[in-house]
Amino acid sequence: MPLHLAPLTRRSFLRRSFAASAGLLTFRASAAQADPDRWALLSDTHIAGDVAEISRGVNLADHLRATVAEVRALATAPAGLIVNGDCSLNAGLAPDYATLTDLLAPLREAALPLHFTLGNHDERNVFWSALRGTRSATPPVASKHLAVLETPRANWFLLDSLEISNRTPGLLGEEQRAWLTQALDARANKPALLMVHHNPIAPEGKKPGLTDHAELLALALPRRQVKAIFYGHTHTWRFAERDGLHLVNLPAVAYPFTPTEVTGWVDCKLRDRGAALEMRAHDITHAAHGRVTELAWRAE
Repeated sequence: MPLHLAPLTRRSFLRRSFAASAGLLTFRASAAQADPDRWALLSDTHIAGDVAEISRGVNLADHLRATVAEVRALATAPAGLIVNGDCSLNAGLAPDYATLTDLLAPLREAALPLHFTLGNHDERNVFWSALRGTRSATPPVASKHLAVLETPRANWFLLDSLEISNRTPGLLGEEQRAWLTQALDARANKPALLMVHHNPIAPEGKKPGLTDHAELLALALPRRQVKAIFYGHTHTWRFAERDGLHLVNLPAVAYPFTPTEVTGWVDCKLRDRGAALEMRAHDITHAAHGRVTELAWRAE
């Protein structure tokens, strides 16, 4: 479920309220001092209610604090920030979301819009209750919360792959896929970037985290305006392609599953025909830190 926290200004609040009244939450990057082509991409924050919580040797709150400080210190602010699921440590408890919003408060105070999807370690109803007023009164899919972020060079489609809280697999479902088909076809004149928590591909011998991964790829591949699918869940920083469609595995903010894997966030800069993705690692001595990967969009 994409959750949307607008900047802490009255004008932004009124603009967001108007959009929500239309049913589908649609946002346009318009902050006066922000770069409309720049996006901060995060995944798998795994925040606990207790800021002292340690998981796999990592203080979870400290990792997110460091990311927030770095994003806020950027010389040119991004148009927005997206957290791609598993916001909560394990089961989506109310204190987890309270701590999450506290840790992200400096970005809202800096007038940065925040957007979230949910993963298998989140709990949708608790999330909605903890952050009241963020759910549309008339969502296009009642059990899911969907969004389109419209920017000058591309449209972000934020998807909901949470099926059962605290169980590994994820699912989009037939109704959400039907909505996505219509939403993509209605915006075929601009590159489309899909954001989903669960991985639609996996290393050989393993299953993708997204149960209906084949259906998603069958939907995306023939629609040439779909240029990339961004996903999290696996706590790795990887790239793949299918028929020119980029599949970008975002790193975890929280902790790695293997000691050599990088954690941190991604500084995304959209171009006319692609995007530049810079890995911003917590460990600045990691080989991946500061490395820029250029993505070229496939032809229409």
